[in-house]
Amino acid sequence: MNKKHLYLFISLGILILGVWHLAPHKDREPVFANLLLTVNYVGDEECAACHPDIYNSYQRTGMGRSFYPASGSSVIEDYVSMVKVYDKHKNLFYTASWDDGEHAQTEFRLNDEGDRIHELTKKADHIIGSGNHNRSYLSETNGFVTQLPLTWYNDKQKWDLSPGYHTTNMRFSRPIIEECMHCHNSFSPVISTTQDRFEGDLPHGIGCERCHGPGGLHVSQRMDNVPIPDGVDISIVNPKHLPFQEQLDVCQQCHLQGEISIFRHGYNSASFRPGMQLASIKSIFMNSVQDSSQFRIASHAERLTRSACFKESNAMTCITCHNPHVSVNETNDDHFNQTCLLCHSKQSLSKNIHESNNNCVKCHMVQGGTSDIPHVNFTDHKIQIHYKDPIRSNPAEMVRSRKTVELKNYFPIDDPLGLAIAYVKYYESRHQDRAYLFNALEIFNDHLKHQNTDVFGWYYFGRAYQLLGDNFKAEDAFLTLLDNDSDHYLANGQMGLISMEKDDFTAAITFYKKCIQIDKNDPLIWNNLGRSLLFSGDKQNALHAFSTALSINPHYTSALNNRGELLLYHLNDWEAGETDLLTCLQNDPDHVLALHNLSNAAILVNDLELAENYAVRAMQADRFFLPPYGTLSTIYQKTGRLDEARSVLSEMLAIDPDNWDARKILDSLLD
Repeated sequence: MNKKHLYLFISLGILILGVWHLAPHKDREPVFANLLLTVNYVGDEECAACHPDIYNSYQRTGMGRSFYPASGSSVIEDYVSMVKVYDKHKNLFYTASWDDGEHAQTEFRLNDEGDRIHELTKKADHIIGSGNHNRSYLSETNGFVTQLPLTWYNDKQKWDLSPGYHTTNMRFSRPIIEECMHCHNSFSPVISTTQDRFEGDLPHGIGCERCHGPGGLHVSQRMDNVPIPDGVDISIVNPKHLPFQEQLDVCQQCHLQGEISIFRHGYNSASFRPGMQLASIKSIFMNSVQDSSQFRIASHAERLTRSACFKESNAMTCITCHNPHVSVNETNDDHFNQTCLLCHSKQSLSKNIHESNNNCVKCHMVQGGTSDIPHVNFTDHKIQIHYKDPIRSNPAEMVRSRKTVELKNYFPIDDPLGLAIAYVKYYESRHQDRAYLFNALEIFNDHLKHQNTDVFGWYYFGRAYQLLGDNFKAEDAFLTLLDNDSDHYLANGQMGLISMEKDDFTAAITFYKKCIQIDKNDPLIWNNLGRSLLFSGDKQNALHAFSTALSINPHYTSALNNRGELLLYHLNDWEAGETDLLTCLQNDPDHVLALHNLSNAAILVNDLELAENYAVRAMQADRFFLPPYGTLSTIYQKTGRLDEARSVLSEMLAIDPDNWDARKILDSLLD
């Protein structure tokens, strides 16, 4: 047999084995052919052509209406009698408006006389959420998607701050990250170097292929009338034919929230295809101590697994009770009651408690507020006989824990590096307790010693040291990573920051330019490059870098302040510099650096009243930011208000007792 014939023989054998592996067999569940990565997604329109009834019914479900354009959407909100929403922590008011088919939100601040001293309005481009419980509003700029501050809570028919904003009001800049978008929309490819910038037009709602897998093979086979063996069409996933765990995982990809999820290196939300095990692409870390009196809006799967019904059935999944193609609002109580009676016969139920018209869900799946979303009335999916603890909801606290949390993997898989990364990300996003970083470092030190090629682990190893302020060890970790992957975008970016902190601006410029070679559309990198160039004395290229950042994101306050400062102090373009700083304040009225720069600029033109106003606002915005104290002291001295000058210097020394310049000036004023 020559090599050509041998090659054909082997290829034919592989093909036969592949077909055998994918075909359904009596002794095991079918394996679906559209799991292959070569099968393409085709979109919901292709599905609707052959399955119009199912498609139209699905479009009325919460999943089918989970994401859509804001312009021209149906109005379920009350725009007429809405009460201003006030954030006492930020001293900001919010209102929503509907005008000519467009939704917008306005932020403003009042002075003691009731006059508006700040106002900012932004239009919504997208709505996220079906409106069954709430709707939130998103803005998109050059592919970057951020959330607006107000949400409509339909259960309570009221406007309030968006989820999470009660503790951390990110105003109009909260990024919509890939995982958030993934569980509210069909596949929206995020640009890998960012967390909130998406390519192309965003689809509308969770599509058919999220639960059935890519439909390209199925469409082509049905168009060609390919026979269906043994009655099971293996060209596309039907979840009811999946093994138990894989069937659960179709729903768990979005309905198993946990504290934090860590994808395996090279995977992301879009990597999951129905028929895969979710644990093969990510770990989901939970709080090891669960509060039985609280549940979250996306904790259906975890709560269900605590139920005796689930534990004893060995076959109960989400579609045991739910038809995902039919809205819950269109499913009557009798459907759920009859499902319960499949296992619980009428004869076995206590007759003095259970009547023929009882609602099983109402008694055994309590409704209440969730621990992460305010003002909702949601069904707890832990099926219980009696509720010993009342369901508690604390929307103001949201899911942010004030106690140190011990994380554990929900899946029975040992993933130590995933756990270490989870602790670092938990610190960054949820709870700034240094204990998480120490936990992470202990694990990293045990498991990274002989894994120099694990760039994912080495990045977060360096990040943990960086967050602890140990830049020397952080740099060592990042450089180890870059030895194996010189194009690692995030590591190059962090090395730029570390180089800047060492005043090595030449190195910082090199790292940032490397990032720009990888992705030229990241405003943060352009802004940091501009700062490095400015500190190195290259003013014109610094101006170009800041301007490029603002061409990508015109609302980027850090770049507005930096360019304004450059124009004012280094290029003597007073008008343009002041415009940038005022635009910065329009986008963020508490931007402490812009306030300080405008205060100093007012002193330069001898407008001491205006300078005082900006300095006081800067101190109110951040009482630990010291430069405005010195500026205000100078203003008071210039205007002969020496007692006030001494007072503000004393406040400054209370914060920084070792500030010898302030002490020297204070001593001179006391003489």
